[in-house]
Amino acid sequence: MKFVSARWRARGALLFGIDLRTLALFRVALASVLAVLMLNRLPWAGAFYSDWGVLPRAYLMQTDGWSRISLFLVNGEAWFAGLLILAMLAASVALWFGYRTRLAVGVLFVLFISLINRNPLLLIGGDILVACVLFWSLFLPLGARWSVDAALSTTPPPALNRHVSPASAGLILQVLSVYFFSAIMKNGADWFDGTAVYYTMELERYASPLGRGVLREFPGIMAALSHYVWFLELLGPVLALSPWATRHLRFLVMLGLMAMHTGFALFMEIGHFPYVSLSSLTILLGGWFWDWRARANEARFPNGPKIFYDEDCGFCLKSCRLLQTFLVLPRASIAPAQSTQRAKALLEANYSWVIIDAEDRAHLKWRGFVALLRESPVFGWLWPLLRAPILEKPGNVVYDWVGRNRGAFGKITAALLPERAVRFEGGGVGRWISGLFVVMLVGWNLGTIDSFNRTVLMFETPIFRLLRIDQIWNMFAPYPSRLDGWLVYPGKLEDGTAVDVLKPNQPLSWDRPPQLSQVYENIAWHTYRWRLLDRQFHGHFLYYAKYLCREWNWNAPVGKRLLSFEMNYLQELTPPPGQSAEVERKVAWIHDCRPRDVEDEKRERRERKQDPVKAERSRPV
Repeated sequence: MKFVSARWRARGALLFGIDLRTLALFRVALASVLAVLMLNRLPWAGAFYSDWGVLPRAYLMQTDGWSRISLFLVNGEAWFAGLLILAMLAASVALWFGYRTRLAVGVLFVLFISLINRNPLLLIGGDILVACVLFWSLFLPLGARWSVDAALSTTPPPALNRHVSPASAGLILQVLSVYFFSAIMKNGADWFDGTAVYYTMELERYASPLGRGVLREFPGIMAALSHYVWFLELLGPVLALSPWATRHLRFLVMLGLMAMHTGFALFMEIGHFPYVSLSSLTILLGGWFWDWRARANEARFPNGPKIFYDEDCGFCLKSCRLLQTFLVLPRASIAPAQSTQRAKALLEANYSWVIIDAEDRAHLKWRGFVALLRESPVFGWLWPLLRAPILEKPGNVVYDWVGRNRGAFGKITAALLPERAVRFEGGGVGRWISGLFVVMLVGWNLGTIDSFNRTVLMFETPIFRLLRIDQIWNMFAPYPSRLDGWLVYPGKLEDGTAVDVLKPNQPLSWDRPPQLSQVYENIAWHTYRWRLLDRQFHGHFLYYAKYLCREWNWNAPVGKRLLSFEMNYLQELTPPPGQSAEVERKVAWIHDCRPRDVEDEKRERRERKQDPVKAERSRPV
């Protein structure tokens, strides 16, 4: 009985454990996606997250529930929203380097859910996935390997590479739930008759030029991909968590899902969802991969490099430890140059650190860094590029400049990078909390399926909404939408000129854009404008219209100010293969940009009594 128990414990560790080196890779990948996302959102801070923009705080607080808390509601100015986005960018950089990792994750989690709560019309599946993986990251030792925390900690990181905890199980189940429950919800006929990818590519507002130009030319491939996506999403998680799962099987599942998301990124314009998914899938990479890379590196370089620094320079020691960590050189030794006669003589003669490589050759300054790079199992591929003679002189100039100012760098690093005790593993309370949420996660996702009892959702909804992990993975479910089309906002200026409010530098045209998915500034604007057409968000039309008037008229000269405009939706239903589509024009909103006076107020009250819908649609700024 004890043998069986031990065997199943080992199997559980294999299925739900994550290698610490893999967690470091996941940390870097997730931080990279978040940094790019924040850089993309920063220019639009005023438009999306300020009172000047499309959604004033007053209206948001009227229409959204108490559980949608957001720090962006503290101040309605664009500079404040930009400051919070910059804070997320800084936290993403800190997470990338593993600097105060747990604090960086906490800041990102709180600020990110504040960001997506500030404007619910921008929400896409990638946002919810980011919130979910950040939540589980709060309980995981993301900084235990290849991080500033690990390099400068006075307490050693965990000795074993495999980490097993309720949080590691929760993160794995979270990532795999995206696919399994998405497949369950894809119960429309399109996924079984092979037409799902065809209808997806016919959604021109999402299909990329590559998807429209290449994939649509091969109906047989599109049919095969429809089946591939559905079966992979359904069976991939089952195989990855099956009792007979092997490291090779899980690796193949990871590669299959990554290939699927690579296809999404190439053939569709759906924002950051594929990239967030690719970063989260890295957690399926087993420790065997890193062990294999280490063995291959040891075969090439039987002896680890020796790094010698000036013992009078505390900054130099920190630099060596950081390089050892980030170049992944665990077998490298670090010692004062004064401890050996050879290194001491070279240091005093050249005022340089000394690197002794696996062949017992000495390297100085820039060549020393290149020698370390050569022996790195992760970054060794850069060695042929950086060893070029043309780079040696500028590399030495940088080294000498740092050396001359090492006193100043020492003071800076003493303040910003102090040696401190780091607690890599979570405590008992964290394990109990994460364990409880593992059970709740499974119950929640089961409750999102129509055939299951949804009573559990009633109890979990307040907590999941508050933490913004209230997930439902119904992408292209039960089948891809048939609703396509484009937007035209014809407007009239003071001098009578007809313009397109969305494209002020182009003549007004009602024709279909040649590349429909490319007309939007980014996925946020795409999502916002199309979500306005959803009946539950019709109240947002007024505030978006006011924003467009303000933006146009802010610096417009006399005669060129916008008087009025319409929001037109040219709707097109995707027909079955071989048939042609029909376009129907719908006027979603009519707006007058002129300021109101007393008579306008009286007229508006009369019109609201007679026809409330028409009055609201034509309400002026």
